[in-house]
Amino acid sequence: MKDEDDTPAHLYGEKVVSLNLELANLEHALRGAQLLAELLANNDMPTSDADRKAPRSVVAILALADTRLQQLRRVIKGEQDARELWAPYNATAPESLTEDDEDVRLEAGSSSRPAPTRSSKKVPSRSTRRKTRIKRAANNPAVAESAGGEAAHVPPAPASP
Repeated sequence: MKDEDDTPAHLYGEKVVSLNLELANLEHALRGAQLLAELLANNDMPTSDADRKAPRSVVAILALADTRLQQLRRVIKGEQDARELWAPYNATAPESLTEDDEDVRLEAGSSSRPAPTRSSKKVPSRSTRRKTRIKRAANNPAVAESAGGEAAHVPPAPASP
């Protein structure tokens, strides 16, 4: 099925994200929010309706940029598939093109490391670790001395309600 659009999104079956294009799009969004904020600050909005809508627009742009940056961070860390970051505006060819040799490609299904798995081992809280240290120090004076007497000076955790 041939689509009339000739963007890389339609030319290639693979979904590969151009980091350069993604960051450029975020840059444009943030610049738009900055310009709107400047117009508001200088009372230069063209209409009263635009003046009324601009603050919400700035907040929306910033929220979208923040969410997209968080998603990009998760993809780079390997916690999320690049396919979820892919969009027509950041699509690029799977192979390197001469004009974008310096670009970083984020390929769908690939990550720098596997997503972290949650351990079933329970991690003790800070207050539990402190109580254990106090008990050990009370039962063994050598532990208290090796800790520099630190365990003896730790106040007890507040009682739970």
